[in-house]
Amino acid sequence: MHATALPAPSFRRAVLIVAAVSAALIYSLQSGTLVRALARAHEWPRVPYLNPFLATASDLIVMAVLLMLTARIGLGDLVRLSGVTASPRVPLRWAAWLLIPALIVCLVFAEPRSGITALDLGWLAVGNPTFEELTYRGLAVGALMRLCGWRLLPACLWPALFFGVAHLSQGADLGTTLGVVAITGLGGLFFGWLFVRWDFNLWPAILMHVGMNGLFTAFALGDDAIGGWLLNTVRGGLVIGAVLLTLRMAPPKQRRAP
Repeated sequence: MHATALPAPSFRRAVLIVAAVSAALIYSLQSGTLVRALARAHEWPRVPYLNPFLATASDLIVMAVLLMLTARIGLGDLVRLSGVTASPRVPLRWAAWLLIPALIVCLVFAEPRSGITALDLGWLAVGNPTFEELTYRGLAVGALMRLCGWRLLPACLWPALFFGVAHLSQGADLGTTLGVVAITGLGGLFFGWLFVRWDFNLWPAILMHVGMNGLFTAFALGDDAIGGWLLNTVRGGLVIGAVLLTLRMAPPKQRRAP
């Protein structure tokens, strides 16, 4: 289950890689606006979730291309860097222990969200969080730690800051906006820790992100990431349970550098 080592770059190339990651993260803050402007200019058809899909996919593409250019690695190495080639077998069992009880709690105490379609679940609960984990954790955290030798906290914190700011539009007022940014930023730190603690296996972060988004999409737990008492109880239980089960089930050692 150990992460495959990647060639260590020189100091100069490591600086270029950090710059590439940072540039891609900055782009991710503007991609939604750019895609919407292109859609208006070219009168794209109004397909549900087309614009957010294109924006999120472009985030991943820009990150991938800049890393391939600066780190001088091929597509295969890039995919390995992201952590998706690691085995999902144990993470699936880990996620089941966490998410099935959370689902039961929501079925008992929460109302189903009205008007939810399969397309809503497909994008909001699966597609979007998967793209985000690949971009912000798999490639960003992976490159900063495994290629540039950054330590855990700064490597997870830098992408998490952008991840939080990327959710600015979810706030209806200043207080709500700050709360959403703080919660999603902390969520980014948590997902980054999962990625690294599972020996750069991205599946635990993907499964937990998908599970949380799925519950929020399917059940009326709140209108934004802040939520109410039930959302925060479920979310807090999932985070605590994920940490405890990770310490028990994840590999005891992980490679933090090539």
